[in-house]
Amino acid sequence: MKKAIGALVKGYEVFRKKYFDVENSTFAELVNQGQSPKVLMIACSDSRVDPALVMNCKPGDLFVLRNVANLVPPYENDHSYHGTSAALEFGVCVLGVQHIILFGHTQCGGIQSLLDNSHKNCLGNSFLNKWMELAKPSYDKMKSSHAECSLEEQAVLCGQYSLVNSINNLLTFPWIEERVNKGVLALHAWNFDMTTGVLNEYDRAQDCFKMIGGMDDQRIQA
Repeated sequence: MKKAIGALVKGYEVFRKKYFDVENSTFAELVNQGQSPKVLMIACSDSRVDPALVMNCKPGDLFVLRNVANLVPPYENDHSYHGTSAALEFGVCVLGVQHIILFGHTQCGGIQSLLDNSHKNCLGNSFLNKWMELAKPSYDKMKSSHAECSLEEQAVLCGQYSLVNSINNLLTFPWIEERVNKGVLALHAWNFDMTTGVLNEYDRAQDCFKMIGGMDDQRIQA
């Protein structure tokens, strides 16, 4: 237990030397001028996939929202507590980001739980079980179209369907739809393959995921 915390403290010391023990540091500028990221990234909570690390970003480049399976709920005006929706509102309406990127990845534990029903093993009134209901339409669609595929292939496809579903859910937020229609906000769905390091993006016009910077594609029936 102490070893894990000790590693964090050492990492902090390296971080402070890099960003605070020098003149005209990045953080000095961010403190004086505030944050003005152009990109809001919706990523998974998975400890292996840090979007800033994958994208080689500096502090201040990304406004990051992370949750289990990088899901977006539909817009609900029920005066309840909505962490994901609140972060979206702050990024879009306050910071004025120009892009929202849904950043999924292979081997996602949340998506995998749909395939093996492990999320249903949670006891009592499970937050996780309720949250994963957001991806159930994606799972049903994958099963109806790709039942013959291997479990590994089904997991990848289910993740891709989930990204498309979340893109559609983003458009249920009136202030997102308005900005998209005006051309001042763009929505993207990216999927990172943890095995190969390849990054694919969803092409809505062609209804497929294409390798960023390449010609390969992985067609899905969205």
